[in-house]
Amino acid sequence: MKILLINDYGVPAGGAECIVLSLRDELRRRGHDARLFASTAAIAGLPNLADATCHGTSGPLRTPLQCANPWAERALERILADFRPDVVHVNLYLTQLSPLILRALRGTPSVYYAQWYRAVCPLGTRRRPDGTSCEAAVGTACLRSGCLSAQSWPLLMLQARFDRAWGGAFHRVTAISQAVAERLDTYGAHHLRGATVVPPGTAVVEPRHDFATLPEIVAAGRLVPEKGFDVLVRAFRLVAARLPDAKLVIVGGGPEAAILGRLAASLGVADKVSFPGHLSHAETLTRMRGAWVTCVPSVWAEPFGMAAAESQMQGVPVVASRTGGLAEIVRDGITGRLVEPGDVDGLAAALLGMLADRKTVASMGRAAHADARERFDLPGFAARFEAIYRELAAR
Repeated sequence: MKILLINDYGVPAGGAECIVLSLRDELRRRGHDARLFASTAAIAGLPNLADATCHGTSGPLRTPLQCANPWAERALERILADFRPDVVHVNLYLTQLSPLILRALRGTPSVYYAQWYRAVCPLGTRRRPDGTSCEAAVGTACLRSGCLSAQSWPLLMLQARFDRAWGGAFHRVTAISQAVAERLDTYGAHHLRGATVVPPGTAVVEPRHDFATLPEIVAAGRLVPEKGFDVLVRAFRLVAARLPDAKLVIVGGGPEAAILGRLAASLGVADKVSFPGHLSHAETLTRMRGAWVTCVPSVWAEPFGMAAAESQMQGVPVVASRTGGLAEIVRDGITGRLVEPGDVDGLAAALLGMLADRKTVASMGRAAHADARERFDLPGFAARFEAIYRELAAR
């Protein structure tokens, strides 16, 4: 089959990008002609791995471009005419490519894979600035709550209107987790409801047979408030008081980097907490594989939590927040532990329970790997979408 994958970014910078790139490569291994169309927007100086691109920007004109990107629409029209794909698979498109691309898709079998809440929230988080969950529909509430500025609100409301008007171009809607599917049902336009849940996959590897001599926790992600890394640093202070040899490694970059460094210093654990910054995907997995446990302390309803699934595939148990897609990944007491989001004491207790017993870590790690092999393997992920592609093409 000829499959065109569409994503806002073609750089391997985040979970969504790694998912779409790995899916493209796996589809190619399975004999399909799979190509990726993305914008030229750059992230952290990483290479753009898309097969075809259109204009994108990370500068001040990004918000108008999110509303209407005519370069993306015209480029997509040319690709559809030249490549003539059997099916189009759309991932992220509302932060660069804009809803204009949906006009070009009319008449082409298309599936949307919702990987976050952007289709039902201009910020993609369903979370207010004060940290509370948003239960309001997209509209004036976005302005009143302070989520959007007076300058960006009109453009993003126009984007939402375009998306509703042209969303019928999708012949099938899928979601990365039940958490995302439920929010599409609750807050989404009619065409977004009833999404099929398709968990993503990661490359299958053998489980690890050994890990660090001293207790080590690894966490990875964008250093932004909703990821809850401040909660983890506070919890680690309690861990370090009981286990002086314990170490914490937080991988990633973002606006919270300096804040987290100062927090670690103020709590007296700066010598035990390291921030290596942004690492490649392979380097991040290597760090995870050597840890006793990984931690995903998100304080928002994480749409999925790719770091948790990848950690389990490496054979590393996970301590995560009981929220969003994370609660669907970690089997509490079997492949890791789940704690309430924002609960410093609860997170510390869960981490201490793991780090105090090397045998428990090893046993949970084996269970985590077996579970990931069954639910989150890359070939299985590609096969599930293959079935959807064939169904759409047959129509």
